[in-house]
Amino acid sequence: MSDSSLWERWRTIHKTANPLPDAPLDFISKWMLITRSYVFELDVYPGMIGILLALQFVHSSYSANLELGCSWVWAGIPCVLSEASRIIYYDGLIIIIGLMLAHASNNMINDFFDTLHGVDTEGYPRTQYGPHALIDNLISKNGLILAIFVCNVIDLLIAVYFYQKIGPEILYFVFAGLAISIFYVAKPIRLKNIGLGEFAIGLVYGPLMVGGTFMALTGESFGSQTLNNAFLVSIPFGLTVMTMIMGKHMDKYEADTAKPVHTLPVMIGMSWASKVSQATIVLFFIFSLLSVMQGHYAMAIVIFAMPRAMYVIKKFNEPVPDTQKEAFDIAFEVLPPHLKEKVIEKDMKDIFPVWPLWYVAWAFHFVKIAGATFVLGLIIDTLFVLEIIRL
Repeated sequence: MSDSSLWERWRTIHKTANPLPDAPLDFISKWMLITRSYVFELDVYPGMIGILLALQFVHSSYSANLELGCSWVWAGIPCVLSEASRIIYYDGLIIIIGLMLAHASNNMINDFFDTLHGVDTEGYPRTQYGPHALIDNLISKNGLILAIFVCNVIDLLIAVYFYQKIGPEILYFVFAGLAISIFYVAKPIRLKNIGLGEFAIGLVYGPLMVGGTFMALTGESFGSQTLNNAFLVSIPFGLTVMTMIMGKHMDKYEADTAKPVHTLPVMIGMSWASKVSQATIVLFFIFSLLSVMQGHYAMAIVIFAMPRAMYVIKKFNEPVPDTQKEAFDIAFEVLPPHLKEKVIEKDMKDIFPVWPLWYVAWAFHFVKIAGATFVLGLIIDTLFVLEIIRL
């Protein structure tokens, strides 16, 4: 029995989508696996984008009427203390929590319906790269349904809160997101099975999450120039997440072809799927440039993500390795440092953490730096707008 710390167990799940070998499965570890919390960081980015755009909007619109105070803390980090800004911070945190709960619900819905429809079975890639909530008996069907229900009830309460604050328009975002979450895998639509799942996820992580966050924090209505600008700024991150889903479905190509599950890669073939994935990476930079041209000049910092983008584009041209050992040898350089140390120490060089996933691992490798540089650029841009940084 492993005497590993709880922190090490949780960090291993977060980094590899798998529990630490031989370690007991504690309560939090189990729920991290059931909800697939290791991808929740994706929800923070669109939430932050919406929050930052809302801060810019509030300052630009009401700077003449608001007292925008600034308190400089010991390290010289500025903090905007206006009442409007504080409300955005608090409400923004509520929104990010809601986005994570929605993601957790979506992951559990996927496991439930894909098991119900016979997609997730023993030997299918979903059951190989990480424990499956139902197939690996982490939870009962009734327990999973209850967990989905609880997540959606909390999200509904959050939706009601913002409905009371800004009106019914926010519900369009709420119900659009819920519909995509359910009918991504549920009959009669099953977006994933008609080649639309990839586009749907890009829509969710772009315009729906960012636009919804911006509307919830500002009250701006459909058709307003500021909301349209938020939609435009949201597109790059939505494209990066679409790249991840394309990679994931490319990894499942053979299994999905046999089922059949008509994901976009199955419908257009692996060669074209690679081209589409590479195109979404390129489009990330093109749409980021449009944001720069709109006046968000600091977002040009995304240029620092380009070397990794070129590396990942190259990987999408290469075939999947035949064995875990070969995959590990190729990917060793990009593994987290603590995993490198563990692998070397325990001579685990024949174990690739998320096997048989391959393309999605490289896509996520790009998303991490793309999302980070994009948000960092927007943070710097916001500091200029708030006049905390001045040239």
